[in-house]
Amino acid sequence: METPVSERFLSPIETARRLGVGVRALRLYERRGLVSPRRTRAGWRVYGPGEIERLHQVLTLKSLGLSLARITQLLDGRDADLPALLALQEDVLTTRINDLQRARKSVQAARTKVSRDGRLALEDLIDLVRETTMSTLDEARLAASAQVLADAIDPGLPGLYRGKVRDNYDLPDGRRILVTSDRLSAFDRVLCCIPFKGQVLNGVARWAFEQTADLCPNHVLDYPDPNIMVGRRLEILPVEFVVRGYLAGTTSTSILTLYRAGRREMYGHLLPDGLADHQALEMPIITPTSKAADGAHDEPLTESEILARGLLSEAQWRQVSEIALALFARGQALAAERGLILADTKYEFGVDANGTICLADEIHTPDSSRYWRADTYPQRLAAGEPPDSFDKDVIRAWVAARCDPYNEDVPEIPPELIWKTALTYVEAHERITGRAFEPPRPAPPVHERVLAALGDFHQPHAA
Repeated sequence: METPVSERFLSPIETARRLGVGVRALRLYERRGLVSPRRTRAGWRVYGPGEIERLHQVLTLKSLGLSLARITQLLDGRDADLPALLALQEDVLTTRINDLQRARKSVQAARTKVSRDGRLALEDLIDLVRETTMSTLDEARLAASAQVLADAIDPGLPGLYRGKVRDNYDLPDGRRILVTSDRLSAFDRVLCCIPFKGQVLNGVARWAFEQTADLCPNHVLDYPDPNIMVGRRLEILPVEFVVRGYLAGTTSTSILTLYRAGRREMYGHLLPDGLADHQALEMPIITPTSKAADGAHDEPLTESEILARGLLSEAQWRQVSEIALALFARGQALAAERGLILADTKYEFGVDANGTICLADEIHTPDSSRYWRADTYPQRLAAGEPPDSFDKDVIRAWVAARCDPYNEDVPEIPPELIWKTALTYVEAHERITGRAFEPPRPAPPVHERVLAALGDFHQPHAA
């Protein structure tokens, strides 16, 4: 449609300037069908009041971290899981409000001091400015940012294998070095890095291995650093044993996702009708999956499929199943002592040089397990709300509410949510283990410290 130029219509440059965006962004929104500028008689693109209002809507939704695909859904009137989106946005705003309240208290304390003393010392003034322009929480974030272990690549060590979270080295003497990074993985990709996460996972796994050593031997030999575990190299069994005690999960292979889709028979188990989300199952069940190669999805399996394909012998399946259920029962009992519910968890097993089945990888950590707070569980279940969790479901849900993480780019995760998740991991460490978490010292930075610890393995190890 040809449109005459008037004061009611703005050029792309003027529109971008008034909205505080780039002209390239306007063109992107146009290509995505989010806005349709009009045309002058000379063919120039212009934006009228309706288009400007539409752009305001797009930018407002984008400020929530929504992807353009999800914004298109909303503007077209389609459902985009708004309750979850708004609940998680509230978490971000709550953190910001707490920061402002802390700053306000600092100002009030300074005013009281001036009224009492008639002056404010220079150092107090400097402290006040810092606290009101960079909150205590922000300072902690800034300090922690230097303590993020994104990777631990040592070219002097052999057999490097990089997992989504761990960097592993296979030494010639049969040992395996596992370095737990701060990477957070979900939806078959790394989403971000969370301060302290690697140390928390390593610390919880160490505690859990100690608490279950009487049920099954494990691969652990040593812990030379808070982020490093040294273990015996095992021949890993090609099946992951996921034990579930509740109808829960967010991935495509979780029993809650399958149950919501109408499935009642899954993983060789038949679940009854009428179960509520996050309800306890009559008894824990094993839902095995294949161990997928990088970039592939885990495949649900049944006992008969595992035996028919020769993934495990019947004796191995029976032995490992019994061990997995015993480990889960121990984990649930220990969690209950701490006021927690262990809803489900994943175990990996391997065979050592003597043919002994051993626990591998990690056990009962917030990444391999789903922990809920027991005190609020009954009320939240009755209200149809998800339980208060101690795992990465917060970020996973935030991402899932804003895009299709398997097929779309993931929006940038707000720093407030990253920091909240870091504090959740720390709380999880202390609640699960009953031991105080000792954050890394400011110097040396965690990356330098880990590389220095890895350097000790450059020399041949005497058998």
